Amino acid sequence: MKDLTGYLKKTLSRYRNTLSLFAVKKSSVKSSLLLFLIPVFSIALILLTFTSTHNVMADTSASSFDINVDFEHTITEENIDTQLVMEITSPSPRVISYYTAIIPIERLRVTCEKFKTGQELECTTFNRGSNTEVLINLNNGVVRPGSPLEILIKYSLEREDESSFNIPSTIFNTTTRSIVIKYPKDMGEPLWSSDPIQNIKAIEDKYVVLIEQPQNPKLSIVFGEKLLYKFDINKVFSNSLKDDNQTFEIYVPSDTPTQTVIWEEISPTPTSSLKDEDGNYIFKYLVKPRETADCKISGYILKTEDLETTEETSSFLTQETGYWSITNNTEFRRINTFLERKGLVIPPNFEDVEMLENSQKELFYKYIYQYVIERLNYNEEIPLGIESSSRIGAQTLTEAPNNASNIDYSDFYISLLRNYNVPSRLVVGYISNITGYTSDGFYHHWVEYLDTNKNKWVTADPFLEEYFNKNLYGSPFLDHIIIIRRGKSAVAPKLSFFQDTDFIVKAETSKDISPQFSIDSTFTIEDFDITKPYAKGLLKLKNEGNIALNNIIISNSNIENLTKYTDPVKNMQSDILLPN
Repeated sequence: MKDLTGYLKKTLSRYRNTLSLFAVKKSSVKSSLLLFLIPVFSIALILLTFTSTHNVMADTSASSFDINVDFEHTITEENIDTQLVMEITSPSPRVISYYTAIIPIERLRVTCEKFKTGQELECTTFNRGSNTEVLINLNNGVVRPGSPLEILIKYSLEREDESSFNIPSTIFNTTTRSIVIKYPKDMGEPLWSSDPIQNIKAIEDKYVVLIEQPQNPKLSIVFGEKLLYKFDINKVFSNSLKDDNQTFEIYVPSDTPTQTVIWEEISPTPTSSLKDEDGNYIFKYLVKPRETADCKISGYILKTEDLETTEETSSFLTQETGYWSITNNTEFRRINTFLERKGLVIPPNFEDVEMLENSQKELFYKYIYQYVIERLNYNEEIPLGIESSSRIGAQTLTEAPNNASNIDYSDFYISLLRNYNVPSRLVVGYISNITGYTSDGFYHHWVEYLDTNKNKWVTADPFLEEYFNKNLYGSPFLDHIIIIRRGKSAVAPKLSFFQDTDFIVKAETSKDISPQFSIDSTFTIEDFDITKPYAKGLLKLKNEGNIALNNIIISNSNIENLTKYTDPVKNMQSDILLPN
Protein backbone atom coordinates (compact mmCIF):
# COMPACT_ATOMS: atom_id res chain seq x y z
CA MET A 1 0.00 0.00 0.00
CA LYS A 2 1.32 3.45 -0.87
CA ASP A 3 0.83 6.52 1.32
CA LEU A 4 -0.77 9.29 -0.67
CA THR A 5 1.03 11.96 1.34
CA GLY A 6 4.41 10.78 0.09
CA TYR A 7 3.24 11.05 -3.48
CA LEU A 8 1.75 14.47 -2.96
CA LYS A 9 4.94 15.69 -1.35
CA LYS A 10 6.96 14.48 -4.34
CA THR A 11 4.64 16.34 -6.67
CA LEU A 12 4.53 19.48 -4.61
CA SER A 13 8.29 19.72 -4.29
CA ARG A 14 8.41 20.34 -8.02
CA TYR A 15 5.84 23.16 -7.79
CA ARG A 16 6.89 25.06 -4.69
CA ASN A 17 4.79 28.07 -5.61
CA THR A 18 1.61 26.07 -4.86
CA LEU A 19 2.55 24.91 -1.37
CA SER A 20 0.76 27.77 0.34
CA LEU A 21 -2.55 26.66 -1.13
CA PHE A 22 -2.45 23.54 1.02
CA ALA A 23 -2.20 25.51 4.25
CA VAL A 24 -5.80 26.70 3.99
CA LYS A 25 -8.11 25.16 6.58
CA LYS A 26 -10.83 22.98 5.16
CA SER A 27 -13.23 24.35 7.75
CA SER A 28 -12.91 27.82 6.23
CA VAL A 29 -13.13 26.87 2.54
CA LYS A 30 -15.47 24.35 0.97
CA SER A 31 -13.90 21.26 -0.57
CA SER A 32 -15.25 22.00 -4.02
CA LEU A 33 -13.83 25.52 -3.87
CA LEU A 34 -10.42 24.21 -2.85
CA LEU A 35 -10.30 21.93 -5.86
CA PHE A 36 -11.18 24.84 -8.10
CA LEU A 37 -8.39 27.02 -6.71
CA ILE A 38 -5.53 24.57 -7.08
CA PRO A 39 -3.86 24.61 -10.53
CA VAL A 40 -4.61 21.33 -12.24
CA PHE A 41 -1.06 20.69 -13.44
CA SER A 42 0.32 20.64 -9.90
CA ILE A 43 -1.89 17.83 -8.59
CA ALA A 44 -0.92 14.18 -8.80
CA LEU A 45 -4.00 12.82 -7.06
CA ILE A 46 -6.77 14.56 -5.09
CA LEU A 47 -9.04 12.54 -2.80
CA LEU A 48 -12.14 13.85 -1.03
CA THR A 49 -13.50 12.04 1.99
CA PHE A 50 -17.10 12.37 3.11
CA THR A 51 -16.51 13.15 6.80
CA SER A 52 -13.13 14.87 7.24
CA THR A 53 -12.97 18.18 9.08
CA HIS A 54 -9.16 18.57 9.08
CA ASN A 55 -6.95 20.56 6.79
CA VAL A 56 -6.03 19.12 3.40
CA MET A 57 -2.63 17.77 4.40
CA ALA A 58 -4.06 15.89 7.35
CA ASP A 59 -6.81 14.48 5.15
CA THR A 60 -4.46 13.12 2.55
CA SER A 61 -2.04 11.66 5.06
CA ALA A 62 -4.82 9.46 6.38
CA SER A 63 -5.58 8.10 2.94
CA SER A 64 -4.12 4.86 1.65
CA PHE A 65 -4.62 3.35 -1.76
CA ASP A 66 -3.19 0.67 -3.99
CA ILE A 67 -2.57 0.91 -7.75
CA ASN A 68 -1.90 -2.16 -9.87
CA VAL A 69 -1.21 -2.07 -13.59
CA ASP A 70 -1.63 -4.76 -16.26
CA PHE A 71 0.26 -4.13 -19.52
CA GLU A 72 -0.49 -5.54 -22.96
CA HIS A 73 2.05 -4.91 -25.74
CA THR A 74 1.18 -5.89 -29.31
CA ILE A 75 4.14 -6.02 -31.70
CA THR A 76 3.30 -5.33 -35.33
CA GLU A 77 5.49 -4.82 -38.38
CA GLU A 78 5.81 -1.10 -37.68
CA ASN A 79 4.82 -0.41 -34.06
CA ILE A 80 4.56 -1.63 -30.52
CA ASP A 81 0.99 -0.83 -29.50
CA THR A 82 0.49 -0.65 -25.75
CA GLN A 83 -2.65 -0.59 -23.73
CA LEU A 84 -2.54 -0.72 -19.96
CA VAL A 85 -5.25 -1.03 -17.35
CA MET A 86 -4.59 0.88 -14.15
CA GLU A 87 -6.65 -0.36 -11.20
CA ILE A 88 -7.02 1.98 -8.21
CA THR A 89 -8.35 0.48 -4.98
CA SER A 90 -8.92 1.89 -1.51
CA PRO A 91 -9.95 0.33 1.84
CA SER A 92 -12.49 3.12 2.34
CA PRO A 93 -14.69 5.21 0.00
CA ARG A 94 -12.83 7.93 -1.86
CA VAL A 95 -13.60 10.39 -4.62
CA ILE A 96 -10.76 10.99 -7.07
CA SER A 97 -10.78 14.11 -9.21
CA TYR A 98 -7.44 13.95 -11.01
CA TYR A 99 -4.61 11.46 -11.34
CA THR A 100 -1.17 11.95 -12.91
CA ALA A 101 0.34 8.83 -14.43
CA ILE A 102 4.09 9.17 -14.97
CA ILE A 103 5.29 6.90 -17.79
CA PRO A 104 9.09 6.53 -18.29
CA ILE A 105 8.93 7.19 -22.04
CA GLU A 106 9.42 10.61 -23.58
CA ARG A 107 6.92 12.51 -25.73
CA LEU A 108 4.08 10.02 -25.76
CA ARG A 109 0.70 10.64 -27.37
CA VAL A 110 -1.91 8.87 -25.27
CA THR A 111 -5.64 8.31 -25.05
CA CYS A 112 -7.53 7.52 -21.85
CA GLU A 113 -10.90 5.95 -21.12
CA LYS A 114 -12.80 4.09 -18.48
CA PHE A 115 -11.95 0.43 -18.86
CA LYS A 116 -15.40 -1.10 -18.39
CA THR A 117 -17.58 1.44 -20.17
CA GLY A 118 -15.19 2.83 -22.78
CA GLN A 119 -16.13 6.37 -21.75
CA GLU A 120 -13.45 8.76 -22.98
CA LEU A 121 -11.55 10.61 -20.28
CA GLU A 122 -9.89 13.97 -20.73
CA CYS A 123 -6.12 13.59 -20.42
CA THR A 124 -3.31 16.09 -20.89
CA THR A 125 0.34 15.19 -21.40
CA PHE A 126 3.43 17.05 -20.16
CA ASN A 127 6.96 16.24 -21.34
CA ARG A 128 9.29 15.99 -18.34
CA GLY A 129 12.72 14.99 -19.66
CA SER A 130 12.67 11.26 -20.35
CA ASN A 131 9.18 10.89 -18.86
CA THR A 132 5.67 11.69 -20.00
CA GLU A 133 3.22 12.86 -17.33
CA VAL A 134 -0.40 12.13 -18.16
CA LEU A 135 -2.92 14.21 -16.20
CA ILE A 136 -6.26 12.37 -16.24
CA ASN A 137 -9.55 14.05 -15.34
CA LEU A 138 -11.51 11.35 -13.50
CA ASN A 139 -14.60 13.51 -13.03
CA ASN A 140 -14.84 12.81 -9.30
CA GLY A 141 -14.75 9.05 -9.79
CA VAL A 142 -15.70 7.03 -6.72
CA VAL A 143 -13.52 4.20 -5.35
CA ARG A 144 -15.09 1.84 -2.83
CA PRO A 145 -13.86 -1.37 -1.20
CA GLY A 146 -14.42 -4.14 -3.73
CA SER A 147 -15.24 -1.61 -6.45
CA PRO A 148 -11.98 -0.31 -7.94
CA LEU A 149 -11.58 2.46 -10.47
CA GLU A 150 -10.10 1.10 -13.72
CA ILE A 151 -8.49 3.36 -16.32
CA LEU A 152 -7.40 2.26 -19.81
CA ILE A 153 -4.43 4.12 -21.30
CA LYS A 154 -3.26 3.55 -24.90
CA TYR A 155 -0.15 4.64 -26.79
CA SER A 156 2.18 3.41 -29.56
CA LEU A 157 5.93 3.31 -30.11
CA GLU A 158 7.71 2.96 -33.42
CA ARG A 159 9.33 -0.45 -33.73
CA GLU A 160 12.92 -1.01 -34.82
CA ASP A 161 13.73 -3.94 -37.10
CA GLU A 162 15.26 -6.10 -34.39
CA SER A 163 14.64 -9.49 -32.82
CA SER A 164 15.29 -8.04 -29.36
CA PHE A 165 13.06 -5.54 -27.57
CA ASN A 166 13.32 -3.38 -24.47
CA ILE A 167 9.80 -2.30 -23.56
CA PRO A 168 9.13 -0.04 -20.54
CA SER A 169 6.38 -1.67 -18.50
CA THR A 170 5.85 0.46 -15.46
CA ILE A 171 4.13 3.60 -14.18
CA PHE A 172 5.86 5.40 -11.34
CA ASN A 173 4.46 4.73 -7.86
CA THR A 174 2.41 1.75 -9.02
CA THR A 175 2.90 -2.02 -9.10
CA THR A 176 3.06 -3.84 -12.42
CA ARG A 177 0.96 -6.96 -11.94
CA SER A 178 1.31 -8.61 -15.33
CA ILE A 179 2.66 -8.15 -18.85
CA VAL A 180 1.15 -9.72 -21.96
CA ILE A 181 3.02 -9.61 -25.26
CA LYS A 182 1.33 -10.44 -28.56
CA TYR A 183 3.46 -10.81 -31.67
CA PRO A 184 3.51 -12.56 -35.08
CA LYS A 185 4.39 -16.24 -35.12
CA ASP A 186 7.05 -15.76 -37.76
CA MET A 187 9.22 -14.02 -35.15
CA GLY A 188 9.64 -17.38 -33.39
CA GLU A 189 9.26 -18.29 -29.74
CA PRO A 190 11.00 -16.24 -27.03
CA LEU A 191 14.67 -17.11 -26.77
CA TRP A 192 15.26 -15.12 -23.58
CA SER A 193 13.38 -12.78 -21.28
CA SER A 194 14.51 -10.57 -18.40
CA ASP A 195 11.58 -11.91 -16.33
CA PRO A 196 10.35 -15.51 -16.17
CA ILE A 197 7.62 -16.39 -18.67
CA GLN A 198 4.62 -18.09 -17.03
CA ASN A 199 2.77 -19.06 -20.18
CA ILE A 200 3.02 -18.95 -23.96
CA LYS A 201 0.29 -20.00 -26.35
CA ALA A 202 -0.51 -19.72 -30.05
CA ILE A 203 -3.69 -17.92 -31.10
CA GLU A 204 -4.26 -17.85 -34.85
CA ASP A 205 -1.22 -16.13 -36.40
CA LYS A 206 0.17 -14.80 -33.11
CA TYR A 207 2.00 -15.95 -30.02
CA VAL A 208 0.76 -14.63 -26.67
CA VAL A 209 3.28 -14.48 -23.83
CA LEU A 210 2.30 -13.95 -20.18
CA ILE A 211 4.65 -12.65 -17.50
CA GLU A 212 3.29 -12.27 -13.97
CA GLN A 213 4.72 -10.15 -11.16
CA PRO A 214 7.67 -8.83 -13.20
CA GLN A 215 10.62 -7.54 -11.22
CA ASN A 216 12.13 -5.26 -13.85
CA PRO A 217 10.62 -1.91 -14.90
CA LYS A 218 11.76 -2.46 -18.48
CA LEU A 219 11.01 -5.82 -20.08
CA SER A 220 13.83 -7.15 -22.25
CA ILE A 221 12.91 -10.03 -24.55
CA VAL A 222 14.59 -11.77 -27.49
CA PHE A 223 12.75 -13.83 -30.10
CA GLY A 224 13.95 -16.50 -32.49
CA GLU A 225 15.87 -19.77 -32.45
CA LYS A 226 19.27 -18.18 -31.91
CA LEU A 227 20.92 -14.89 -31.04
CA LEU A 228 23.50 -13.74 -33.53
CA TYR A 229 25.83 -10.73 -33.34
CA LYS A 230 27.73 -9.15 -36.20
CA PHE A 231 31.17 -7.84 -35.23
CA ASP A 232 33.84 -5.79 -36.99
CA ILE A 233 37.40 -5.24 -35.81
CA ASN A 234 39.52 -2.46 -37.28
CA LYS A 235 43.14 -2.09 -36.18
CA VAL A 236 46.13 -0.42 -37.79
CA PHE A 237 49.64 -1.55 -36.82
CA SER A 238 52.52 0.70 -37.89
CA ASN A 239 56.19 -0.18 -37.58
CA SER A 240 58.10 3.06 -37.19
CA LEU A 241 61.46 1.32 -36.86
CA LYS A 242 63.99 1.81 -39.60
CA ASP A 243 65.65 -1.59 -39.76
CA ASP A 244 63.84 -4.15 -37.61
CA ASN A 245 60.59 -6.05 -38.00
CA GLN A 246 57.94 -5.70 -35.32
CA THR A 247 55.35 -8.22 -34.19
CA PHE A 248 51.93 -6.94 -33.16
CA GLU A 249 49.18 -9.04 -31.64
CA ILE A 250 45.47 -8.68 -31.20
CA TYR A 251 43.11 -10.70 -29.00
CA VAL A 252 39.85 -11.51 -30.77
CA PRO A 253 36.61 -13.17 -29.56
CA SER A 254 37.13 -16.91 -29.10
CA ASP A 255 35.00 -20.04 -29.08
CA THR A 256 33.69 -20.91 -25.61
CA PRO A 257 30.92 -23.14 -24.22
CA THR A 258 28.54 -20.15 -24.54
CA GLN A 259 29.55 -18.64 -27.89
CA THR A 260 30.70 -19.77 -31.33
CA VAL A 261 32.62 -17.42 -33.60
CA ILE A 262 31.78 -17.56 -37.31
CA TRP A 263 34.47 -15.85 -39.39
CA GLU A 264 33.59 -13.75 -42.43
CA GLU A 265 36.75 -11.80 -43.30
CA ILE A 266 40.30 -11.88 -41.92
CA SER A 267 42.46 -9.45 -43.85
CA PRO A 268 45.39 -9.68 -44.05
CA THR A 269 45.92 -13.26 -42.92
CA PRO A 270 47.79 -13.25 -39.60
CA THR A 271 51.41 -14.35 -39.60
CA SER A 272 50.30 -16.82 -36.93
CA SER A 273 47.14 -17.54 -34.96
CA LEU A 274 47.36 -19.12 -31.52
CA LYS A 275 45.31 -20.20 -28.52
CA ASP A 276 46.74 -19.53 -25.06
CA GLU A 277 46.26 -21.53 -21.86
CA ASP A 278 43.07 -19.66 -21.04
CA GLY A 279 41.59 -20.48 -24.46
CA ASN A 280 42.01 -16.95 -25.85
CA TYR A 281 42.61 -16.44 -29.57
CA ILE A 282 45.65 -14.37 -30.56
CA PHE A 283 46.35 -13.08 -34.07
CA LYS A 284 49.99 -12.08 -34.63
CA TYR A 285 51.16 -9.82 -37.44
CA LEU A 286 54.78 -9.38 -38.50
CA VAL A 287 55.18 -5.86 -39.88
CA LYS A 288 58.29 -4.87 -41.79
CA PRO A 289 60.19 -1.62 -41.10
CA ARG A 290 58.36 1.57 -42.09
CA GLU A 291 55.29 -0.41 -43.13
CA THR A 292 51.71 -0.59 -41.91
CA ALA A 293 49.24 -3.44 -41.51
CA ASP A 294 45.60 -2.35 -41.86
CA CYS A 295 43.70 -5.22 -40.24
CA LYS A 296 40.03 -5.76 -40.97
CA ILE A 297 38.41 -8.70 -39.21
CA SER A 298 34.70 -9.43 -39.27
CA GLY A 299 32.33 -12.24 -38.48
CA TYR A 300 29.44 -13.32 -36.29
CA ILE A 301 29.11 -14.47 -32.71
CA LEU A 302 26.44 -17.08 -32.09
CA LYS A 303 25.34 -17.19 -28.47
CA THR A 304 24.52 -20.70 -27.30
CA GLU A 305 23.24 -22.38 -24.18
CA ASP A 306 25.83 -23.37 -21.61
CA LEU A 307 27.46 -26.57 -22.82
CA GLU A 308 29.22 -29.15 -20.73
CA THR A 309 32.90 -28.39 -20.75
CA THR A 310 35.34 -30.78 -22.39
CA GLU A 311 38.45 -28.90 -21.31
CA GLU A 312 40.65 -30.10 -18.51
CA THR A 313 40.60 -27.89 -15.45
CA SER A 314 44.00 -26.32 -14.95
CA SER A 315 45.38 -26.07 -11.43
CA PHE A 316 45.97 -22.33 -11.85
CA LEU A 317 42.20 -21.77 -11.85
CA THR A 318 42.09 -22.28 -8.08
CA GLN A 319 45.29 -20.48 -7.13
CA GLU A 320 44.88 -17.50 -4.79
CA THR A 321 47.41 -14.90 -5.90
CA GLY A 322 47.69 -11.14 -6.24
CA TYR A 323 44.34 -9.44 -6.72
CA TRP A 324 42.64 -12.78 -6.04
CA SER A 325 44.07 -13.41 -2.59
CA ILE A 326 42.59 -12.73 0.85
CA THR A 327 44.77 -13.34 3.90
CA ASN A 328 42.25 -11.98 6.37
CA ASN A 329 40.80 -15.05 8.14
CA THR A 330 38.15 -12.87 9.73
CA GLU A 331 36.54 -12.50 6.30
CA PHE A 332 36.11 -16.24 5.90
CA ARG A 333 34.66 -16.59 9.40
CA ARG A 334 32.21 -13.89 8.37
CA ILE A 335 31.38 -15.84 5.19
CA ASN A 336 30.83 -19.11 7.04
CA THR A 337 28.53 -17.32 9.47
CA PHE A 338 26.63 -15.87 6.50
CA LEU A 339 26.26 -19.34 4.94
CA GLU A 340 24.97 -20.81 8.18
CA ARG A 341 22.54 -17.92 8.64
CA LYS A 342 21.20 -18.72 5.16
CA GLY A 343 20.54 -22.27 6.34
CA LEU A 344 23.48 -24.04 4.70
CA VAL A 345 24.93 -26.61 7.08
CA ILE A 346 28.68 -26.64 6.49
CA PRO A 347 31.19 -29.12 7.92
CA PRO A 348 33.74 -28.05 10.55
CA ASN A 349 36.81 -26.37 9.07
CA PHE A 350 34.99 -25.98 5.77
CA GLU A 351 37.49 -25.00 3.06
CA ASP A 352 36.64 -27.01 -0.05
CA VAL A 353 33.37 -27.07 -2.02
CA GLU A 354 33.87 -30.80 -2.60
CA MET A 355 33.20 -31.34 1.11
CA LEU A 356 29.54 -30.56 0.37
CA GLU A 357 26.78 -32.73 -1.04
CA ASN A 358 25.56 -31.88 -4.55
CA SER A 359 22.41 -30.19 -3.26
CA GLN A 360 24.50 -28.15 -0.84
CA LYS A 361 26.84 -27.08 -3.64
CA GLU A 362 24.00 -25.41 -5.52
CA LEU A 363 23.12 -23.40 -2.43
CA PHE A 364 26.78 -22.58 -1.82
CA TYR A 365 27.23 -21.13 -5.31
CA LYS A 366 24.12 -18.99 -4.85
CA TYR A 367 24.94 -17.77 -1.35
CA ILE A 368 28.54 -16.83 -2.17
CA TYR A 369 27.18 -14.74 -5.03
CA GLN A 370 24.71 -13.05 -2.65
CA TYR A 371 27.47 -12.45 -0.11
CA VAL A 372 29.50 -10.47 -2.64
CA ILE A 373 26.49 -8.22 -3.34
CA GLU A 374 25.77 -7.69 0.35
CA ARG A 375 29.42 -7.14 1.29
CA LEU A 376 30.45 -4.62 -1.38
CA ASN A 377 29.08 -1.25 -2.39
CA TYR A 378 29.72 0.83 -5.48
CA ASN A 379 29.89 4.55 -6.09
CA GLU A 380 26.54 5.50 -7.63
CA GLU A 381 28.29 8.01 -9.89
CA ILE A 382 30.62 5.43 -11.39
CA PRO A 383 30.15 5.16 -15.18
CA LEU A 384 29.65 1.86 -16.94
CA GLY A 385 32.70 0.56 -18.78
CA ILE A 386 36.25 -0.32 -17.89
CA GLU A 387 38.21 2.72 -18.99
CA SER A 388 38.07 4.47 -15.62
CA SER A 389 37.82 1.40 -13.39
CA SER A 390 40.12 1.55 -10.39
CA ARG A 391 41.35 -1.72 -8.94
CA ILE A 392 42.36 -2.34 -5.35
CA GLY A 393 42.29 -6.13 -4.99
CA ALA A 394 40.32 -8.53 -2.82
CA GLN A 395 42.40 -8.09 0.33
CA THR A 396 41.93 -4.30 0.43
CA LEU A 397 38.21 -4.75 -0.24
CA THR A 398 37.85 -6.62 3.06
CA GLU A 399 38.96 -3.40 4.77
CA ALA A 400 37.35 -0.86 2.41
CA PRO A 401 34.33 -2.45 0.72
CA ASN A 402 32.75 0.80 -0.48
CA ASN A 403 33.24 2.48 -3.86
CA ALA A 404 34.07 -0.82 -5.56
CA SER A 405 34.30 -0.94 -9.35
CA ASN A 406 33.08 -3.74 -11.59
CA ILE A 407 36.53 -5.36 -11.62
CA ASP A 408 36.66 -5.13 -7.81
CA TYR A 409 33.42 -7.09 -7.58
CA SER A 410 34.94 -9.72 -9.89
CA ASP A 411 38.26 -9.89 -8.01
CA PHE A 412 36.53 -10.28 -4.66
CA TYR A 413 34.17 -12.94 -6.03
CA ILE A 414 37.02 -14.95 -7.59
CA SER A 415 39.05 -14.81 -4.38
CA LEU A 416 36.12 -16.27 -2.41
CA LEU A 417 35.45 -19.01 -4.96
CA ARG A 418 39.10 -20.02 -5.16
CA ASN A 419 39.39 -20.05 -1.39
CA TYR A 420 36.82 -22.86 -1.46
CA ASN A 421 38.62 -24.58 -4.36
CA VAL A 422 36.08 -23.56 -7.01
CA PRO A 423 37.77 -23.07 -10.43
CA SER A 424 37.04 -19.52 -11.56
CA ARG A 425 38.32 -16.82 -13.88
CA LEU A 426 37.89 -13.18 -14.84
CA VAL A 427 36.25 -12.28 -18.14
CA VAL A 428 36.88 -9.06 -20.05
CA GLY A 429 34.12 -8.60 -22.58
CA TYR A 430 31.38 -6.51 -24.07
CA ILE A 431 27.76 -6.03 -22.98
CA SER A 432 25.47 -5.60 -25.97
CA ASN A 433 22.42 -3.33 -25.92
CA ILE A 434 19.76 -6.08 -26.19
CA THR A 435 18.94 -5.77 -22.49
CA GLY A 436 18.59 -2.00 -22.68
CA TYR A 437 21.18 -1.05 -20.05
CA THR A 438 22.52 1.56 -22.47
CA SER A 439 21.55 2.73 -25.94
CA ASP A 440 24.65 1.09 -27.39
CA GLY A 441 26.95 -1.23 -25.40
CA PHE A 442 29.97 -1.11 -23.09
CA TYR A 443 33.06 -3.06 -22.06
CA HIS A 444 32.79 -4.85 -18.75
CA HIS A 445 34.30 -7.39 -16.32
CA TRP A 446 32.50 -10.44 -14.96
CA VAL A 447 33.20 -13.93 -13.60
CA GLU A 448 32.96 -17.52 -14.77
CA TYR A 449 33.10 -20.42 -12.31
CA LEU A 450 32.96 -24.17 -12.84
CA ASP A 451 29.83 -25.81 -11.45
CA THR A 452 31.15 -29.32 -10.80
CA ASN A 453 27.61 -30.65 -10.37
CA LYS A 454 26.77 -29.84 -13.99
CA ASN A 455 30.32 -29.78 -15.35
CA LYS A 456 29.55 -26.38 -16.85
CA TRP A 457 31.14 -22.97 -16.71
CA VAL A 458 28.62 -20.54 -15.24
CA THR A 459 28.53 -16.80 -15.95
CA ALA A 460 27.95 -14.53 -12.94
CA ASP A 461 27.84 -10.74 -12.75
CA PRO A 462 27.19 -9.46 -9.20
CA PHE A 463 28.19 -5.87 -10.05
CA LEU A 464 25.63 -5.55 -12.83
CA GLU A 465 22.90 -7.00 -10.60
CA GLU A 466 23.56 -4.45 -7.88
CA TYR A 467 24.08 -1.55 -10.30
CA PHE A 468 20.71 -2.05 -12.03
CA ASN A 469 18.90 -3.63 -9.05
CA LYS A 470 17.95 -6.51 -11.32
CA ASN A 471 17.97 -10.19 -10.39
CA LEU A 472 20.55 -11.78 -12.70
CA TYR A 473 21.55 -14.95 -10.86
CA GLY A 474 21.08 -17.92 -13.19
CA SER A 475 20.52 -15.70 -16.23
CA PRO A 476 21.81 -17.04 -19.59
CA PHE A 477 23.56 -13.67 -20.16
CA LEU A 478 22.98 -13.58 -23.90
CA ASP A 479 24.16 -9.97 -23.87
CA HIS A 480 27.63 -10.88 -22.49
CA ILE A 481 30.18 -11.30 -25.30
CA ILE A 482 33.48 -12.83 -24.23
CA ILE A 483 36.67 -11.28 -25.59
CA ILE A 484 39.34 -12.29 -23.06
CA ARG A 485 39.43 -14.79 -20.20
CA ARG A 486 41.98 -14.47 -17.42
CA GLY A 487 42.51 -17.51 -15.25
CA LYS A 488 46.27 -17.86 -15.01
CA SER A 489 47.00 -14.17 -14.50
CA ALA A 490 44.84 -11.45 -12.99
CA VAL A 491 46.40 -8.76 -15.18
CA ALA A 492 47.03 -10.38 -18.57
CA PRO A 493 46.22 -10.58 -21.38
CA LYS A 494 45.21 -6.99 -22.03
CA LEU A 495 42.23 -5.88 -24.07
CA SER A 496 43.31 -4.91 -27.59
CA PHE A 497 40.51 -2.39 -28.19
CA PHE A 498 40.68 1.20 -26.98
CA GLN A 499 38.59 3.27 -29.39
CA ASP A 500 34.92 2.98 -30.34
CA THR A 501 35.78 1.99 -33.91
CA ASP A 502 38.19 -0.79 -32.90
CA PHE A 503 35.42 -3.24 -32.03
CA ILE A 504 31.87 -2.76 -33.28
CA VAL A 505 29.12 -5.24 -32.44
CA LYS A 506 25.36 -5.27 -33.03
CA ALA A 507 22.59 -7.84 -33.05
CA GLU A 508 22.03 -9.40 -36.48
CA THR A 509 18.44 -10.15 -37.44
CA SER A 510 18.41 -10.20 -41.23
CA LYS A 511 20.80 -13.08 -41.93
CA ASP A 512 20.62 -16.77 -41.23
CA ILE A 513 24.24 -17.67 -40.46
CA SER A 514 25.26 -21.03 -39.02
CA PRO A 515 28.59 -22.63 -38.13
CA GLN A 516 29.98 -24.84 -40.89
CA PHE A 517 32.65 -27.44 -40.27
CA SER A 518 34.51 -28.54 -43.36
CA ILE A 519 38.09 -29.72 -43.61
CA ASP A 520 40.16 -30.98 -46.51
CA SER A 521 43.04 -33.23 -45.49
CA THR A 522 45.76 -35.03 -47.41
CA PHE A 523 48.42 -37.37 -46.07
CA THR A 524 51.54 -38.06 -48.08
CA ILE A 525 54.65 -40.14 -47.34
CA GLU A 526 58.00 -39.46 -48.91
CA ASP A 527 59.74 -42.20 -50.83
CA PHE A 528 61.28 -44.61 -48.40
CA ASP A 529 65.05 -44.37 -48.07
CA ILE A 530 66.54 -47.60 -46.76
CA THR A 531 69.48 -45.68 -45.33
CA LYS A 532 67.19 -43.78 -42.94
CA PRO A 533 65.65 -45.33 -39.80
CA TYR A 534 62.27 -43.74 -40.45
CA ALA A 535 59.82 -42.70 -43.12
CA LYS A 536 58.65 -39.07 -43.30
CA GLY A 537 54.98 -38.23 -43.78
CA LEU A 538 53.08 -34.95 -44.12
CA LEU A 539 49.53 -34.34 -43.00
CA LYS A 540 48.13 -31.22 -44.70
CA LEU A 541 44.91 -29.68 -43.42
CA LYS A 542 42.81 -26.94 -45.00
CA ASN A 543 39.89 -25.35 -43.15
CA GLU A 544 37.12 -24.87 -45.72
CA GLY A 545 34.40 -24.05 -43.16
CA ASN A 546 33.66 -20.78 -41.39
CA ILE A 547 34.79 -21.60 -37.84
CA ALA A 548 38.29 -21.93 -36.41
CA LEU A 549 39.73 -25.35 -35.61
CA ASN A 550 41.28 -24.98 -32.20
CA ASN A 551 42.04 -28.55 -31.26
CA ILE A 552 43.43 -31.07 -33.75
CA ILE A 553 43.70 -34.66 -32.59
CA ILE A 554 44.68 -37.74 -34.60
CA SER A 555 42.19 -40.12 -33.05
CA ASN A 556 42.47 -43.17 -35.30
CA SER A 557 45.36 -44.68 -37.26
CA ASN A 558 46.65 -48.11 -38.28
CA ILE A 559 50.03 -46.97 -36.99
CA GLU A 560 50.04 -47.52 -33.25
CA ASN A 561 50.78 -44.45 -31.14
CA LEU A 562 51.11 -42.23 -34.19
CA THR A 563 50.99 -39.07 -32.08
CA LYS A 564 54.34 -39.83 -30.48
CA TYR A 565 55.94 -39.58 -33.91
CA THR A 566 54.43 -36.16 -34.58
CA ASP A 567 57.02 -33.43 -35.01
CA PRO A 568 57.17 -31.66 -31.61
CA VAL A 569 58.52 -28.46 -33.19
CA LYS A 570 54.99 -27.52 -34.26
CA ASN A 571 52.62 -27.53 -31.28
CA MET A 572 49.27 -28.52 -32.74
CA GLN A 573 47.55 -27.85 -29.40
CA SER A 574 48.36 -24.12 -29.35
CA ASP A 575 47.81 -23.31 -33.04
CA ILE A 576 44.36 -22.57 -34.40
CA LEU A 577 43.50 -23.21 -38.03
CA LEU A 578 41.48 -20.32 -39.46
CA PRO A 579 39.09 -20.67 -42.40
CA ASN A 580 40.81 -20.65 -45.80
